Amino acid sequence: MSGQEATTQEIPMSQSSETSPSAGSSAVVDVTEENTIQGEQQQQQQENSAFESDEPVTLPPLTYIDFIPQCLGSSIEGKEPDFADFSTVVEQANQWLASMPQFIAIRCETISSKLGKDFGLDNDSTLEHFSSNGRNVYLRVLRLWVTPRPENAPPASPQKISYISVLPDHPSGELSTFLSSLAGGATSRTVGDLATPNFDNMQQTVEKLNKHLQAKPLPGKILGVETLSFKCQEASTSDKLNTETSVWSECGNNARVFLQGLRIFYLVGQPAYETLGIHDEEPDMMQNKEGMGLRLKFATFDQTVSRAAVWLKKEQGIRVISIQSLNVKLDRKFGTGPWILDPNVSAYTETQSLQEKRYAKVLRMVYVREQRLESPSPYSSVTLTSRLFIPHRIEGKTFESFSKTVLRVIKWLNATNVPLFGCETVKYHVSAESAGPGFNDERMDYQVNTNLGQYYITCIRLYFPCVYQEPPPEVPNEEDLGWGWGCVVS
Repeated sequence: MSGQEATTQEIPMSQSSETSPSAGSSAVVDVTEENTIQGEQQQQQQENSAFESDEPVTLPPLTYIDFIPQCLGSSIEGKEPDFADFSTVVEQANQWLASMPQFIAIRCETISSKLGKDFGLDNDSTLEHFSSNGRNVYLRVLRLWVTPRPENAPPASPQKISYISVLPDHPSGELSTFLSSLAGGATSRTVGDLATPNFDNMQQTVEKLNKHLQAKPLPGKILGVETLSFKCQEASTSDKLNTETSVWSECGNNARVFLQGLRIFYLVGQPAYETLGIHDEEPDMMQNKEGMGLRLKFATFDQTVSRAAVWLKKEQGIRVISIQSLNVKLDRKFGTGPWILDPNVSAYTETQSLQEKRYAKVLRMVYVREQRLESPSPYSSVTLTSRLFIPHRIEGKTFESFSKTVLRVIKWLNATNVPLFGCETVKYHVSAESAGPGFNDERMDYQVNTNLGQYYITCIRLYFPCVYQEPPPEVPNEEDLGWGWGCVVS
């Protein structure tokens, strides 16, 4: 965060009421084709009508809505088209929440989804391929996780969401000027000639943010915080970092520098005078020499969650607002020393290399300090657990859609009646050619050969405040055409 005045910047919400193309069709349209736009508007009305039926329905315990930025023009000479800024999808989400008061938002996520060859978006697809040599183009989508409003809740106005994006500061003092210099200097750099700049680490960033929030509190109550990676430099390009841009790209054979930032979503209202804290639960890591190499082994995900549960029970005066399993790149000094896992580092570099690249998941819990909690130890009776829902492999590289995976989540929650503590969309590195899910869901680490294309599968992880039991096998599994299907507003 650059300076006291620019520590955080509130992003103004767009006043535009325009909507983006339907996710069921190509996400790229020529804005001059009026008939196409009218057809998409009719399709959107049909999609939204599913939420507005007068017939009594049983609301799902959890479901999602995706809000997609509008495409502002057609592709020119193979270059990706422009899309509306991210703030416009937050405005769409607020319009939806105002029209659906029976739901409340419990989590907001920024999802980077890869666009197809024609720059179309299939946000319901769960398998993504990332080229090691070609250019990969991504679109940032807002995913809203919602639950039914409690029946005994007092009457309240519909939720209204806003957000700020926070970037680590740089010792030069003026972050925007330094980022511009990175973009200008990258055009003449070769593939392997980019060094990782020295930014504030995550702890320093949060400390500066809290000082700012004490002087200028957010106009509302924090809903959630996510850690995002923003590309701030790429060799042979003049790309600049802009947290508001919804479309971005990278070339797998170019060196790239990424910066970890925070996006804070809050519910607009009276200032709550909240400050943030971050607890990173790292998996236990064991390293042993094996011949000329180094054998590396991590604790399982469940073991890491159990350690986080012990920490949570002891904490006082906090409210957990987000749980996120981050992919953190491991570092190895001089390429031969021991592996280092440090989630506090805010910048890292991606390059093609003959050496192995390793990544590990870290469980990041973000909380706010509250002085007026009814219980000083609100989580003393909580036993944190989690469950991963993996899309079924249908055949080869064909996997179950995301909406159908959500439908299985809904059925599971209805069958178990387990209370929800948190949820997240999480991507796992997968072997697309193998059988079954294609990865070990208990492993916290994975390796990447940067000279080959990579596949990732999009999963759903739920967190619970108690130990749960799997439902009996006789639970019906027939298709349900109700809530939870194809929840896309665009």
